[in-house]
Amino acid sequence: MATALAGQVPQGMDLQALKQMATSQGVTGATEAVPASRTTLPAATAPDRMDEARRREEDRLDQEIRAMKRREKGPRRFAADLFEIRQVGTAATDGGIAEDYVLGTGDQLALNVFGSATFEVPAQVDGRGEIVIPKVGTVKVGGLTLAQAKRAVQGTVSRNFSRTSVDLQVVKLREVRVFVMGEVYKPGSYLVSSLSSLINVLGLAGGPTAAGSYRDIRVMRGGRAVTHFDLYPFRAEGLGNPNVALQSGDTVFVPLAQNQIVLEGAFQRVVAQPGDATKKAEADEANADPLKAQRDRLRREMKAIEARLAPAQVAPAVQESETAGREAIPRTAVQAPAPELSLTERANLEDRLLFLKRQLAALQDAPPDDHRLRLDPETGLPYPAQDPLTPDWLRRWDQQGVAPMMQFEMRAGESAADALRFAGGFAPEAGPGTLTLRRRTAAGVITGEDVPVTGAAAVILQRGDVLSALPQRERTGAVVQVVGWARVPGFYARTQGLRVGDLLKREAQVLPDTYRARGEVVRTQVDGTTQYFSFDVDKALAGDPAQDLVLEDRDRVELYRVEDLRIPMMVKVLGPVTRPGTFAFHEGMRASDLIFRAGVPLKSADRLVAELARSRDGKPSEVIHLDLTKLLSTETASPVALVDDTVNPRLRPDDQISLFEKPDFKVHRTVRISGQVARPGSYALDTDRPTLSDLLKRAGGLTPDAMPQAGIFLRRMSTADASLQRAAEESGLSGADPTAKGINEILERLNETKRQPNTGQLLKNPVLHGLLAGNLNRMVVDFGAALKGDAQADVELEDGDEVIIPRATDGAYVVGETASPFATYKVHPGMKVSDMLKLAGGITRNADTWNIRLLKANGRIVDSWVMKQPVGPGDTVLVPQRFRRDTSWQENLQALTPIALILNAIKL
Repeated sequence: MATALAGQVPQGMDLQALKQMATSQGVTGATEAVPASRTTLPAATAPDRMDEARRREEDRLDQEIRAMKRREKGPRRFAADLFEIRQVGTAATDGGIAEDYVLGTGDQLALNVFGSATFEVPAQVDGRGEIVIPKVGTVKVGGLTLAQAKRAVQGTVSRNFSRTSVDLQVVKLREVRVFVMGEVYKPGSYLVSSLSSLINVLGLAGGPTAAGSYRDIRVMRGGRAVTHFDLYPFRAEGLGNPNVALQSGDTVFVPLAQNQIVLEGAFQRVVAQPGDATKKAEADEANADPLKAQRDRLRREMKAIEARLAPAQVAPAVQESETAGREAIPRTAVQAPAPELSLTERANLEDRLLFLKRQLAALQDAPPDDHRLRLDPETGLPYPAQDPLTPDWLRRWDQQGVAPMMQFEMRAGESAADALRFAGGFAPEAGPGTLTLRRRTAAGVITGEDVPVTGAAAVILQRGDVLSALPQRERTGAVVQVVGWARVPGFYARTQGLRVGDLLKREAQVLPDTYRARGEVVRTQVDGTTQYFSFDVDKALAGDPAQDLVLEDRDRVELYRVEDLRIPMMVKVLGPVTRPGTFAFHEGMRASDLIFRAGVPLKSADRLVAELARSRDGKPSEVIHLDLTKLLSTETASPVALVDDTVNPRLRPDDQISLFEKPDFKVHRTVRISGQVARPGSYALDTDRPTLSDLLKRAGGLTPDAMPQAGIFLRRMSTADASLQRAAEESGLSGADPTAKGINEILERLNETKRQPNTGQLLKNPVLHGLLAGNLNRMVVDFGAALKGDAQADVELEDGDEVIIPRATDGAYVVGETASPFATYKVHPGMKVSDMLKLAGGITRNADTWNIRLLKANGRIVDSWVMKQPVGPGDTVLVPQRFRRDTSWQENLQALTPIALILNAIKL
């Protein structure tokens, strides 16, 4: 324990003095201050804290660079994807360094000696370029390659130990500080390993900005450029070596880009644009699926409604310690429940949820045989047809006129052929090999010219040029398409004179369940107009000239399924089974088969009787009584051989089997008693009519400190019982007992209703004094009489009842419109309600003196001659608010002014 504490004592504080201080303050042992089950973790070391601070700094830089990139406008730059992710490298090598690596100051080595002397020692190259080998001496390795250093160490060790071999490995590279300057997002100095590539170093600074060059990355050393690197050949073709041996003090410089052009249209890398999927994913999805926005809106609203309808959930949460050396203690966080919904509100929300589900189902992707048009709710026009073979970029270009674009940087003298090479050539959707060049002259005039691919090498590109490759609009030639319920849907070559019957026979497209009475041909002309033809599939296959249509280019042949003309046939099981619901109907199915599919009856199920309801074409159902004892399956037997239609009837479509529950079934009926009894806790009811006095006897009776006259008997109204809730609402008892004594409910009833000044709407009074509503109702019980054996005062217990016997008190309470609105006062013999109000500072001007009530400790309310009523321990005096009978003259004037203006206008 002392060792663990010593790791947590700040520097400069004596641990012994700390112990003496704790002893002087009454801390006698560690077991009293720290629980035995808790373990103390060691404090974080200084390197760990440095690593954590470095990670936080790297995360901050990463977020800042991402934010700067998001703010940039314009087309994406070629090779920018090299710097999408900042890769913070490590200097550790695990020994995997090539033999030609040149050692320098700061490199950490591992030296292994085998033979007559065997030992392993770590070594680090010092400022003089030497390493120290114990019992051997120093060896100069700085400036040598790893292979040369091995030979030098071998020679030195061999002079001291004969017949030995040496293995030398680099375990951690030296770190060098370099500067990244010029047009980068975060210029500055960075600490990197000596083998870091230019890509990694530039990535730490975010890469070149929109104004920076990708074609001339320079490494400056001693005031002159020692390396020039072009990223374009490296990104486009893998040419060039970005691995440069960096030294401390080197500067990686990114100059301004000089000759930037834009490529738009059907170029291979322009239409791919891996970065666009991240930046414009939502826009792309919306363009590809115009109904997605509506579906997302419906799903959000449905989720919000389901959250309101769902009960409060308990979500685990872990409280993490921020102080080193402390244990993380798991806790359970309970989400605050939303306000309880009334039956009317719940019904409205459920109706709205059902309506939204139907809307969402209507907006789902239609099956192939559904030819209904999807209309835009804003314009009332149908959405454009989506060709699954058309790429998203081409669809956006066609529908919105937005061409894919990418910015390139060209060196002096580079041509359109070089730009085409960097762009990866043409996309498959590109038209004939012709480029279009737009150029702005010095006078600001935009000129255009066609550039044939064969002559692209002769066209030198200039700053601001736009090179376009147009897509090929006509993509369908001598082909026809087969869709629907066919063996292999798709595109097929059309030969001269091809008929629909020949196509279907040649490709064996007709399936056994294909609908043979009708097929369809939709013909698309060159100008986009369409024609519709229908044919008999069997007659077309037989070669009937009237039905065997001659196909033309771009025709679409559609076949259907016999199942599409059938209404789905279903049967249903309701009641206490493990899998109630709707099932598919199969010919030959019997009642026992459907009950078996519905699972096992629950414990609460009546296993004797069930009913089969049979539809009679909209008339009242035909009900058949079933004997479940003969239809239920067990672990050892199942009524598969029971074919008697009177006992196990055959099912028909839309049949419904209902199983029933046992009346008032519960596994256990439990009540709880707490407070001043000998054995508080939960008790299972063991008789049909248990009473309160029986419970008190089982709990061992009352303690000497009990106050039975203030006992509380609570009966919970189940939120799952809709009939009880509806009865409570209709009777006005939907309010609950917040303090288990009914104070808030009583005050709410005594307070008179206010009226909204402008609309005249009746307003409900706010909850007084922060009292919260619950779902408990208190029953007024005379505990003293029940304990004495009075059968009239005794109460029959129900499942979920709760009994609370409070500790004896000499205080009473005043709640409501008094100077002290919620206070407790000591009760003296002979005190009356008027005396309690005086102690509370008197009533306020807003108090309703005619409706003051006295709530006795046992829950009984006294409402006559209240001021003179004696007050006992545990009693509560309730002072409600006075009714606001009228609005102020300012509100009346505000409401009457518009009426006066209207009357004056009528007179004129």
